[in-house]
Amino acid sequence: MMNKRYLNTALMVLLVIVWGAVIYKFFGKKKTVMTYQDSGFVSNNNMDFTFSKDTFQLELLNEDPFKASKPFSRPNPIKVAKVKSTSVSKPSSKKPITWPTISYHGFVKANGNATKLIVLKIDNTLYRIRENETINAIKLIKAYDDSLKIAFNKDQKTIKRQ
Repeated sequence: MMNKRYLNTALMVLLVIVWGAVIYKFFGKKKTVMTYQDSGFVSNNNMDFTFSKDTFQLELLNEDPFKASKPFSRPNPIKVAKVKSTSVSKPSSKKPITWPTISYHGFVKANGNATKLIVLKIDNTLYRIRENETINAIKLIKAYDDSLKIAFNKDQKTIKRQ
């Protein structure tokens, strides 16, 4: 108990000394600037705080400042020639794909199944298929509420709901 009391007192004295030094430096004696003239040191309390703008211009170095033995040279920019790609179009030997008549009539989604059962009419015949199933070489890729994404002979098409 006694040691704690002395410790607190010593810390309070140290705190007062530090704050006293700070306050003395801030509010203490005014500093005077001494200049040397022919007659000796002269005290100058009238300090001039005007600033003059210091301007200069940077010049480009012609040598590398890090390697004094080798002269610095800037690399010449590389000129890239634009190559025009001329693709020779070959006459297509493929016959245009004739799609069957497909109409999207809706879907049914049961609580037990994760995928929708789609109702399609292909060439006036109604079919019920799910995603990733194929009927008459027509594969149903993705079914949305308002459209279908289907593939026929590696050609894809989107069909809107009627």
